[in-house]
Amino acid sequence: MEPAYHRITITGDPGSGKTTFAKAVEARTGYHLITTGKIFRKLAAEKGISVTALNELAESQAGIDRQVDDYIVSLNDLEDNLILDSRMAWFFIRNALKIRLTVDPDVAVQRIFTDTAEEWREKFPDIQTALDEVERRRKSEIGRYQALYGVNIGDPANYDLVINTSYKAPEDVTREFEDAFCEYKRKFPPRD
Repeated sequence: MEPAYHRITITGDPGSGKTTFAKAVEARTGYHLITTGKIFRKLAAEKGISVTALNELAESQAGIDRQVDDYIVSLNDLEDNLILDSRMAWFFIRNALKIRLTVDPDVAVQRIFTDTAEEWREKFPDIQTALDEVERRRKSEIGRYQALYGVNIGDPANYDLVINTSYKAPEDVTREFEDAFCEYKRKFPPRD
């Protein structure tokens, strides 16, 4: 088997701790982290709308998703070890360790509503609004990717590792990653 550059794709429900986990994996591996959520947030800001509104707009304008997805596909040719924090990288990136984080809806809303990381905070006036927005966003993404690519992003069979983060400390989630990562490295030895 030809040695490969390592690719780790991370996806997860809103509020699952995906960003925290991706940063922990970056610190653990030293690999370059690419976050497509930043691209989506930038597009939303350019349009003067929320990320949820952009998700809903993307349901009728496939070009929005295609712009991000074409960028992800192009990363297959990059000669670098990568971590991709993205809803669809697992589908587009070859030979990746595919990880999905899940979270109970009530825990997700509490996390999002109380998030203090200013660059990632989504502002909601109250818990109910946060719950409604998270659910709208989740449904929008599931429907969109089903329509565009015929895949269910919530199907655990698509991933090598699925972790429910609801009641786990970040370091416990990272420990679960370690075992899967060791197995992945045996399967895909790094390039010299």
